[in-house]
Amino acid sequence: DVRQEVAAVASVYGDDCHVVCGFPPHVVVHVRPRTADDSSQQFVELFLGIKASSQYPKEPPHVYAVESKGLDENRQTYLVSSIQNKAKELSCYPMLVTLCEEAVEILSNMNHPAGDCPLCLYPLVQEDKDGSALPFMKLMSCYHCFHSDCIMRWWEWLQNDDTDSKKSSTAVTTEGKVWI
Repeated sequence: DVRQEVAAVASVYGDDCHVVCGFPPHVVVHVRPRTADDSSQQFVELFLGIKASSQYPKEPPHVYAVESKGLDENRQTYLVSSIQNKAKELSCYPMLVTLCEEAVEILSNMNHPAGDCPLCLYPLVQEDKDGSALPFMKLMSCYHCFHSDCIMRWWEWLQNDDTDSKKSSTAVTTEGKVWI
């Protein structure tokens, strides 16, 4: 029965599931929020490890985070402990798919940028004076978020600084004089 449950997790999650061991079950599942079909609306993700002993399902499995994006330590700790608590509730029942789905649900609720803009250090989702949220952007590879205005000012500064350093490092010699 346990091997069939591991096969079910692999079937449901496909390429997002890595079976480390069939028995006792040990899987790592790449979990995304429900909006993951639109990657521009995905702000968090998690590689969730579920490792059980030979006493599974009588004994709940150990749940851990292998890697995450967009989750600070507090949110990651909350997510893992919530799933671990769910595992304790479901003790004596097959639960691997249920635990993965619980992670998807929690990630869906956490699917927003958290913390402060790394450039200006003001909250990312702070509301401006008229009550609308300030626009922000996410870097696709790492999920770091910035206020749109902050990242554009930084990019312009970077471009200007690069141009200035190229000008200052190029010296032209004319009639024994160095022009910078």
